Amino acid sequence: MVTLDILIPHFNDPEGLGLSLQSVAEQTWQGEMRVIVVDDGSTDENFAAVERIVAASGLTITLHRNPRNLGRPRTRNRLLDLAAAPYLAWLDADDVWYPDKIETQFALLDRLVAQGEDPAKLWITCDYDWQWEGQNARLVEQDVTDDQFRSLFLGDRLRAYLWTLLGTAESFHRVGGFDEELPRLQDLDFFLRFIETGGRIFSTGESIPHCRYNKSDLGRSATEIWACNQRIMDKNRHHLERFDPATIRRIRYKAYRLSARYALNNKEYLSWAKYMAAGLGGDPRYAAYRIRRRILGR
Repeated sequence: MVTLDILIPHFNDPEGLGLSLQSVAEQTWQGEMRVIVVDDGSTDENFAAVERIVAASGLTITLHRNPRNLGRPRTRNRLLDLAAAPYLAWLDADDVWYPDKIETQFALLDRLVAQGEDPAKLWITCDYDWQWEGQNARLVEQDVTDDQFRSLFLGDRLRAYLWTLLGTAESFHRVGGFDEELPRLQDLDFFLRFIETGGRIFSTGESIPHCRYNKSDLGRSATEIWACNQRIMDKNRHHLERFDPATIRRIRYKAYRLSARYALNNKEYLSWAKYMAAGLGGDPRYAAYRIRRRILGR
């Protein structure tokens, strides 16, 4: 029987973890699923709640606890070290897989391997629902057909979210771990290094969501996300040099727009204005295009 380790970091969100674990329990895939949860220094009260949820889940779960809050990249590296199954998938507390996610992804992975693809160099992603609190879910499609390095940097057609993925343990280990200097966007950095080492991302496609991202920016720093974007761009400057000027402007605009969104959602209006002005000034044509899309609801 094929064995899959499901890796989940957790910090002070036992209710969200319960939702995630329930979605694992509802998977239609018939292989062996083992869940590894690493709690990243939650309060004693929340950790006790996690212990109760794990005990009642009916799943095979190994629960670990960091001695203090170490941050998501270090916690994800610990999860990688703890994993022992030949296949891995990721899930963040409060995000949800739909019942056929893993079954659909394994079916595609098996077909690709039968066609001669190297399983150590491929990841399977999927379309997903993007759910802002209080809003209707929006389908996000993962388009893997273009230059994947460029698409990941732009983030419009292919997005770097670990919980969309299925792959072999080797395919994740060969990337070399998460950058522990990136409190945010370590997913993007990890994806880019996977592509840099010869990896390819495949998608189940079909415009059918297989998971749901429950999104909130509350409590997240616009300055921090900007610094993380700059670190990733600095690490990949040799790759960025091959892109045309319009693409570079769009990448920088995306970084400004993301920081502006964080600032706005945390009511930091002066910071929002600063980042928006910088983005509009750097790429006014693309900024106008994005504004038109927002007005038209696309």
